[in-house]
Amino acid sequence: MQAQVRAHTFQPRDLVGGDLVLDLVNTVTTRNAEPVDWLDGYARLLDWAELTGAFPAADLAQILNETAANPRAAEYALTHVKALRETLWELLTATVFGQTPPPGALASLQTQWRRAVGSACLQPVDEHIAPVVTVKASGLDYLTHALALHAVRLLEEVPLNRLRVCAGRQCGWFYLDTSRAGRRRWCDMATCGNAEKTRRHNARP
Repeated sequence: MQAQVRAHTFQPRDLVGGDLVLDLVNTVTTRNAEPVDWLDGYARLLDWAELTGAFPAADLAQILNETAANPRAAEYALTHVKALRETLWELLTATVFGQTPPPGALASLQTQWRRAVGSACLQPVDEHIAPVVTVKASGLDYLTHALALHAVRLLEEVPLNRLRVCAGRQCGWFYLDTSRAGRRRWCDMATCGNAEKTRRHNARP
């Protein structure tokens, strides 16, 4: 998907997907109108990663040092994250609309997942054994590898019948509907929900 790249300061309100992978896909906003890509550089990706709280601060600091030493490699690594993001967008979109997952997207995720597994080591995590990636093994692809592993777990374990796309007119974000009735329509009632209410109110004669 073609998107305009624009600088953005990430805020907690940008993390409404209910899952790390969905929040990654949502770093492109207004996909249903004029898409805007908020990842204008690797430093911005690190800002997002820090905000999620899903990655150790020491790992992110180590990566930041590596990006300063090798900015070209950082730009290249950012393309890997964005490729993963768009692959996931294709797969999640197909899931939401009950379509067959695109074979190309499946093949792409499989390739990215294999690369991640190839750099991972098995470690005990929360009383289980799981593949874990490290900055030492993955380098600047640390985030890509960690997100690829997480994405496969999401697609395996999360009740995808609760996966939604926001009904906002200029949004298109994914989120997990955790409401009891399963009828949530908006990524966030405080933004898209209120905007739609205002639009309807203003449209009344």
